[in-house]
Amino acid sequence: MSLQQTDLPLILLVDDVPSNLHLLVAALKDDYRIKTAVSGQAALELAAREDRPELILLDIMMPEMNGIEVLRRLRDTPDTAGIPVIFVTADNSEQSQLSGLELGADDYLTKPVVTAVLKVRVRNLLQRKRIERELRLASHVFNYSGEAIMITDRSNRIIEVNAAFTRQTGYLLEEVQGQDPKILSSGRTSPEEYRSMWQSLHDEGFWQGELWDRRKDGGVYPKLLTISVVRNSKGQIDFHIGSFTDISRQKTVEAEIRHVANHDYLTGLPNRMYVQVVLEQTMTLARREHTEIAVMFIDLDRFKNINDTFGHAVGDGLLIQVAARLKQSVRESDLVARLGGDEFVVVMTSHLTVNGEITVAQKILENLSLPYQVGELTLHSTPSIGISRYPFDALSVEELMKHADMAMYQVKQSGRGQYRFFKPIPAAGNPERPA
Repeated sequence: MSLQQTDLPLILLVDDVPSNLHLLVAALKDDYRIKTAVSGQAALELAAREDRPELILLDIMMPEMNGIEVLRRLRDTPDTAGIPVIFVTADNSEQSQLSGLELGADDYLTKPVVTAVLKVRVRNLLQRKRIERELRLASHVFNYSGEAIMITDRSNRIIEVNAAFTRQTGYLLEEVQGQDPKILSSGRTSPEEYRSMWQSLHDEGFWQGELWDRRKDGGVYPKLLTISVVRNSKGQIDFHIGSFTDISRQKTVEAEIRHVANHDYLTGLPNRMYVQVVLEQTMTLARREHTEIAVMFIDLDRFKNINDTFGHAVGDGLLIQVAARLKQSVRESDLVARLGGDEFVVVMTSHLTVNGEITVAQKILENLSLPYQVGELTLHSTPSIGISRYPFDALSVEELMKHADMAMYQVKQSGRGQYRFFKPIPAAGNPERPA
């Protein structure tokens, strides 16, 4: 049997007269796979196999076990109870028809069978059963889906929702039926996003994206929404089917991942990667608006000695306090970050004046030079601060950070515990950098 033939529906023909079976086989063999049985018992055995028939054509008048009894046993067995049955019989008595109908017979054909009628009855019954299966499946998916599902009519009025919709939004069907889905809107999705959504539905009949909605209790949440359009034979919209899930947890995880990627694990400050991104963005804005940027590189003096003498745990405790003091020393608009080790950076981007930079630098010097209490230890350290400015000292992120580092290095060489603005110096070797 070819692969194409195995895709055809399987029909079981049951009749104790071989000539009757021959006529049925000849009429149906081109469109269906066929199995035959000449007794009721053989029919039950074939129906119970794994390769079950999708339809049984069953004679009523057979010796030993008639068709009525075969149908009764089929219906009493869970695996075969749903197989549709057409009686094909010369017995057209009212009692036989009533008995068959009470047991769930799907149709009757009277012998002698008219081939054209037989084909139409078989085709229609199989098609109807297939549609019924699809409807049952669709109903099951609708009712038990973990995703919220909402169906609206061509005017975008809600006509049906499933249980997951009620769990997710808090609304029962009777509370939203006939309403526009905009009753769920949180107001956080822009009109442009909605226009884009409707344009995609008009052009492609499909849209997927993220929106912010509001539950019945007022809670706002992000959701991933998929909408598809159902059109009739004339191409007109009959329904919109929307399915969505709450992605709050996903958003939280994504935010946590971004935070870990862009922040220092010890101090919680932004890290070098974050500083690079922010400086790229602020420098682009500064070029357009002709404003200034200042970068301060801050290094703790003799931190290595503290770390080596008292251990990394004490050193970490000191760095945590330094981070907190730095944040207290700058404006809310300024960025404080840790580049690594005992190196920190401050980025100043708004309302810059030389005096303003000096004021911040002096405040940092004062706050970071105060004693530190780490456990039972009282520690002392001072900061060395190098400052570079855009556009005066550099025109790129790399140059701006490099020049701030050079200015800080000059402070280290000249006695530590000070601040200095960047000034180019002649190249003269590369002495070891002081701690």
